[in-house]
Amino acid sequence: MKKYIFLCLVLLSSSANASLINSYDFNDTLSDTMGNGVDLVASGGNISSGRYNFTDNQGLKLTSALPNTSDYAIEIKFQINQNTSGYNKVIDFQNLASDIGLYINSGTVDFYTAGPTAGSISIDTDYTLGLARSDGSITVFLDNNELFSTSDSNQAVSASNILNFFEDDTHTGQREAFTGSVDFIRIHNDSSSFDEIPNPVPVPAAMWLFASGFAGLCGMRKRSSYSN
Repeated sequence: MKKYIFLCLVLLSSSANASLINSYDFNDTLSDTMGNGVDLVASGGNISSGRYNFTDNQGLKLTSALPNTSDYAIEIKFQINQNTSGYNKVIDFQNLASDIGLYINSGTVDFYTAGPTAGSISIDTDYTLGLARSDGSITVFLDNNELFSTSDSNQAVSASNILNFFEDDTHTGQREAFTGSVDFIRIHNDSSSFDEIPNPVPVPAAMWLFASGFAGLCGMRKRSSYSN
């Protein structure tokens, strides 16, 4: 009987995505759609039509952001709604105390100071920007296409496990920020699931029906074994 209970538990959990950990989809909330992570905290801005909208130095903060601060992937679908000239910070890893981070730099993607610049970003257009860190290297993607990969001397490792999005650091007087909106932010164990859709937390009724169905299957198997 134990092995059939175990099988049912495996089936119940099999729909969970092993690489995609958290997804923030801004469906009227700053909570993780998958029900795994802590809520984002907004510094100004607003949620409308499934997007978080922000102006200069309004942004989002995520504490306890990564299960492993050295090996992870982050995926952001967003757009800039102003001139892309100069530096515009997208992800800050040092709780807004350092200039280091992932930027849009004059319409290209730039990890300052670890990597080159690459790609092309236009205003009022959605792009999916990905950053993966593994084995001491960072790889940057744009719309699932690799832009560049480079070694990282822990610049993309957050000692406090805090990520800030779209808000610039105090090191440069918060001059390098932009107006835009974001459709989703997703946290992954690695970059293999960049194109996968998250499984939202089921409503309680759906969870009960799902669990009841598998419990029924287990019960049927138990009765069948008795009849044999």
